[in-house]
Amino acid sequence: MKKSSLKTRESSFPKQVFSVFFMLCLFFSVSYAETGADETVVTGDTMEVLKSGEIIVSKGGSKAVNGKNTVTADKLTYDKKDSVLSASGNVRIFSKTEEDEPVEAAGPYAEYNIETGEGKLWGDKTNVKYFMKTSSAPLVLNAMEIELNRNLETIDAYKNVEVITSSGVIYSDNALFEKKNEAVYFNKDKKRPVADVSYDGRKGLYEADKMTFYNSDKSKKIIMTGSVEAKIEMEDEIK
Repeated sequence: MKKSSLKTRESSFPKQVFSVFFMLCLFFSVSYAETGADETVVTGDTMEVLKSGEIIVSKGGSKAVNGKNTVTADKLTYDKKDSVLSASGNVRIFSKTEEDEPVEAAGPYAEYNIETGEGKLWGDKTNVKYFMKTSSAPLVLNAMEIELNRNLETIDAYKNVEVITSSGVIYSDNALFEKKNEAVYFNKDKKRPVADVSYDGRKGLYEADKMTFYNSDKSKKIIMTGSVEAKIEMEDEIK
């Protein structure tokens, strides 16, 4: 059975068809907004409605909103049945945790459940900024692949991982952030994690099989285990 589409060409249909198509797209967007805060509103410069309204494809300045979750991209494909957005081109995700902590994610591509706040981003310059109430600076995580899990309670990162802190950067090929413990875990895979940090007038380059970074103003520290190596530079003031 061939799939039907509302997409038309001006050479085959009169202008009235385009007016009907525009009003139909507007109907779907407005109807979502009127049914409640938990529904998803999709807007964009151009839109297609497929499968009797079950799938919406938005292109150009595309935006989807559902409660505390917002996604913008050059192109969005929304599957109403499972609430999953497939996004590409300048993807931005804005959300908040249950404790009202802002989370911002960005990347070239994403698949995201806009109701649950779970999904993944991938590609060059993929990153997440987590604004924790217990820390004065956001936790910034850069990687090639990032997964948002358990309603932003955990974040998994893979490939060329960088975690930027207020005192330095930790490099690894994997990382796991756990909101409950306010910690990021790094484990040796192909490479050992490396911490390039500075504190109290000292600069250190540390390498170990395993690192745990605690990101709280009350407990901002790195715990390293497994064949730890370090190079430390100290700066002393002479009075």
